[in-house]
Amino acid sequence: MSSINDRFAFVDRFILTMRIIQPARVQDVANAYSALWGEGDQEHLRQVIYNLHARMKADGMLVSVRRGTYILTQAGMDIAARLMKEREIDNRRMFLMKRQRRLYH
Repeated sequence: MSSINDRFAFVDRFILTMRIIQPARVQDVANAYSALWGEGDQEHLRQVIYNLHARMKADGMLVSVRRGTYILTQAGMDIAARLMKEREIDNRRMFLMKRQRRLYH
């Protein structure tokens, strides 16, 4: 069983992952979360991410830009800004883009 601190870290990581890859589908967030943070149990991770995504959508932290594609609201962006500097967010985004480019080209 995970501790409360682990749950808070998970939510923080989810918000940061959304901030790094947005706009994104929930499937994209699950894949990027694994790539960025290296979590182990994929099935459990996907279930938690889907539940967290639904909760954030219900709480108004996510806005739909297309069917099934979401971005963070300003409140979510502010949380991400408190957790990680914008430069680090950009560096992680570039890391993912370079990785994808290597996979497809």
